[in-house]
Amino acid sequence: MLRLDGFSCGYGPMRAVDQLQLQVSSGSITALLGANGAGKSSTIMCIAGHVEIHGGSIFYDGADIAGLSPMARVAAGIGLVPEGRRLFSSLTVRENLVVGGYCRLGEATAPTIERVLATFPRLGERLHQRAGSLSGGEQQMLAIGRALMSQPKLLLIDELSLGLMPKIIDACYGAIDDLKTKGMAILLVEQSTQRALEVADMVTVLESGRQVWTGTARQARHSTDMIDACLGLKPKVIERGK
Repeated sequence: MLRLDGFSCGYGPMRAVDQLQLQVSSGSITALLGANGAGKSSTIMCIAGHVEIHGGSIFYDGADIAGLSPMARVAAGIGLVPEGRRLFSSLTVRENLVVGGYCRLGEATAPTIERVLATFPRLGERLHQRAGSLSGGEQQMLAIGRALMSQPKLLLIDELSLGLMPKIIDACYGAIDDLKTKGMAILLVEQSTQRALEVADMVTVLESGRQVWTGTARQARHSTDMIDACLGLKPKVIERGK
């Protein structure tokens, strides 16, 4: 569903990620790990169209989308859950969901909202409450729900568990695991390595914008090299999982 070939991105003259090779298949979760400043969020935001690509290709569903606008990428089936949620705090839960389905306004919105509420029943109890008054966990549920309103085939999630209580983290991880079983492709950026490895199929580790480890989640769970890479203790060369 997603393939990055020789992918590089950055901000003006500054290159945040260099020569990344990564792919995400339908019905799978790929975890993108690394310390703060490794380039994880820049990768996610570039795939979504909000950061400049400096080189290489972004193939989504077989087509190079590097030239598409962010809105066109959403319409093509790429959903984004950004770091910090970035909700419309003055709008209600329902209004935020409707905004998330903007590119699908020609279709029935109510059934899509019902599917989101089935995934996160707590949102149904807060449907007419302003998003800014929700707890942090409820806001994260809403951010995921808003992304799902565009009916994505690929979901990009940046820092799923950051600042959340364990019970809410469990609910969010349960939701994305369910989405995976339904065939969705998910690229997950996460600070909590342990939680990411519980649901991921594939793992890639970045350090200072370079890919330093890649392999299956099973390999990662038994790899001291991967842990060292996450902590920034590996040399800047790609290590394949063993």
